[in-house]
Amino acid sequence: MNNVLSIDTSTQLGQVALLSDGKLVYEEAFTSERSHNSQIFSPLEKALNLCDGKISLIVVGTGPGSYTGVRIGIAAAIGISMVKEIKIIGIPSICAAELEDDITEYLFIGDARRGEKYFVTVQNHHLLSDPEFIKSDANIVGTISTSKKPIISFEDNIHPEAIKTKPSAIKLAHLVNQMTDNEINELSKSGPVPLYLRSPFITKPKKIGKTGPKAELN
Repeated sequence: MNNVLSIDTSTQLGQVALLSDGKLVYEEAFTSERSHNSQIFSPLEKALNLCDGKISLIVVGTGPGSYTGVRIGIAAAIGISMVKEIKIIGIPSICAAELEDDITEYLFIGDARRGEKYFVTVQNHHLLSDPEFIKSDANIVGTISTSKKPIISFEDNIHPEAIKTKPSAIKLAHLVNQMTDNEINELSKSGPVPLYLRSPFITKPKKIGKTGPKAELN
């Protein structure tokens, strides 16, 4: 029996799904304003119990999205894959948008923060290029008028013509079931890599002397 465990935590709506031989066995969504680290374990436990822990493959959404959210989903997936000794692959969350089946190509627009938005074309669940940044609404209008594709977003008020939807853990699992063994093997070699729009901000520790910080003398 082919059991695919799917995880997506790239947005505030986290999702876990389990497909067995292509059929949906379990799905649970959970919402968190801050992070998914405390809420993801219960649905994962339920999914694993339903298949007696016999997972064939894990797929996880890699974003773009919340830095913390994406990392939590990937970390959980990697942990299970290491314990179960099974393959894990990552697919960009924006390639698994919950849409009508007849929408196979679209322009995805998202909030890149810092007063910018980003856009990228998705075709047949693949990114056609790296995300590009847009600095003004005028540029958005120009981009949309030339693309003539449906506009998709996971966020509110991104553009008047945008169809708001969400990433789908079920869609991620179905995409895996459509892949060949060779495609899965190639993706599993690199493992899931977060699709960051910018490098994560890392605070550097303060420099101290070779013998440690100087003590104050009274």
